[in-house]
Amino acid sequence: MQRPLRKPQKQINDQAQAILERGNILCLGMCLDSQPYTIYMNYGCLNGKIYMHTGAKGLKIEILATNPRVSLTVMEDVELMSAPNPCKWDVRYRSVVGLGRAALVEDLTEKAAGLEAIARQCGYDGEMKFPPEKVKGLAVICVEVQHLSGKQNQMGE
Repeated sequence: MQRPLRKPQKQINDQAQAILERGNILCLGMCLDSQPYTIYMNYGCLNGKIYMHTGAKGLKIEILATNPRVSLTVMEDVELMSAPNPCKWDVRYRSVVGLGRAALVEDLTEKAAGLEAIARQCGYDGEMKFPPEKVKGLAVICVEVQHLSGKQNQMGE
């Protein structure tokens, strides 16, 4: 679902990829039987894809097996701006919204690369060694992004 912004002056699509690459926590949206489900996850960007990891079993895995379509949101510089009149409160932010398809990564080499991307995006700069038995025991989700858009509310700019 791609719709034009109601306030196009807030659109920052040219900065969307950069916001995504600076972040390290996203909100992943999924849907099963018309019931939405969202969770926060850390992630890593690699070769135009987004990688996340999770346990090999659980609700996320069940949902993605049935419906691989996902949405994601990453936000930065979020600040609640209060005012004497609560009707004038606002939020300052820069955000990215993406739509895509998620798949479980089966290839052990890609799984390890996805795990490294996550660790690097979250700030780890040490040596990466992933024992194959550990890699086999967890799930790595790869999202192929089909649409990415950026939006900001900087109030006063």
